[in-house]
Amino acid sequence: MTGKFLPSSLAGRTVLLVVAVIAITEIATFSLLSHFDRAVHVSRTVQLIVDEVRLLQLTLPGLDRETRQRLMTMDGSERGLNLRPDGRSVPEHRPDFTFARRLANKLSQRLGEPALLRDGGQGPHSGLWIGFTAGGERWWLVLPTRRFEPPPISSEIWLALAAMLATIVVIAGIFIRGIVGPLARLGEAVVVTDDGTTKPANTEGPLEVRRLAERHNLMHDQLAKAAAERREMLAGLTHDLRAPLARLRLRLALLDNDAERDGLARDINDMERIVGQCLDFLGSESASGQPMPLHIATRLGDEVARQRALGRHVQLTIDERAADSQAPISEVDLQRLLDNLIENAVQHGAPPVEVRLTLEPGKRLALHVRDHGPGIAIDDRERALVPFVQLQPERATDGSCGLGLAIVRRIAATAGGEVTLENAPRGGLDVIVRLPCIAPLSP
Repeated sequence: MTGKFLPSSLAGRTVLLVVAVIAITEIATFSLLSHFDRAVHVSRTVQLIVDEVRLLQLTLPGLDRETRQRLMTMDGSERGLNLRPDGRSVPEHRPDFTFARRLANKLSQRLGEPALLRDGGQGPHSGLWIGFTAGGERWWLVLPTRRFEPPPISSEIWLALAAMLATIVVIAGIFIRGIVGPLARLGEAVVVTDDGTTKPANTEGPLEVRRLAERHNLMHDQLAKAAAERREMLAGLTHDLRAPLARLRLRLALLDNDAERDGLARDINDMERIVGQCLDFLGSESASGQPMPLHIATRLGDEVARQRALGRHVQLTIDERAADSQAPISEVDLQRLLDNLIENAVQHGAPPVEVRLTLEPGKRLALHVRDHGPGIAIDDRERALVPFVQLQPERATDGSCGLGLAIVRRIAATAGGEVTLENAPRGGLDVIVRLPCIAPLSP
């Protein structure tokens, strides 16, 4: 439950922790200082009263009536005490607050007799009345209300403390940034992309973060080495298969039986299609670097024309806003992407195949390739993008090895895009490849 009220980021929580520790420390410091100030204030007040009482006890018995009267009417604001004779004007209420109780205990100890205190409340008799005897008579010293508590902390001290707190928070923020920044960049490096690759991390920041980055880089190197060995093995395997396929095709041409020739030709075509898909998949995995922006609409027209020349029923529609747009994808990758999408639509869907290019909000190009087949269930769409996954195993004998959409996804990810599968409103599967639009020449 407490996590709901805390900042979500490590930097926010660390800053909050620093501020909380500083605030608690300052509160404790102020509490101790306040307690010390109160103790000092009580001690000074007691000393003032004791000195005044002892002086009056010595001088009052020897003064005549007129001198006493003048003494009682003197302004005692400088010393903070006023002298009053005993009588009906003396308040009857005994004080019951902390300062009065502490003052009474201290006075009793210093004067050697119980201290008499009265609370004057509000009005002409306000203040704390302190009784003592001098020459057998009862007298009262009146301590003004303003002397009950120590003076408040000045605004300069509060401003200095606020400036100190702000400085500490800024310094803490700089240190926290030096910790959280490398952690954030390490987190970005650890994130696995759609094609399963990672990137090395910079070894920066505190010792623990640097060690973690070094271990991540070691893991990255091991994964890269394993991936390179896998690519080399698969590339060699698929390359070596082409020679036996070529010999089979040569022997096929020497057969006299047309039925056997047609069956073997289909098998060889399927094998060549599987080998081609494997090579395309390996080629998309090893792609690197940022290609030059490509004018998508023009290349789509050329590719669709090539597909039509192969006898495929493909329709092309280009939105006016996307006609002059460019995307960071090479011609080879665009050809691979479109070949696999159209091949997938023809093999698993039904003609006609509709190719459409639009410009979405946020300057994202959307390439739609739609067939008119049965489509794909929602639960199977993510699986259809996984390499070597066959949604219909019985079709594994028709030259498909489950790499078509995986190749498309990897090419799109390399270009900074993404692939989504949707069922078209009037039937069929709509594969949407979204690519960043680098330089739209028209609004």
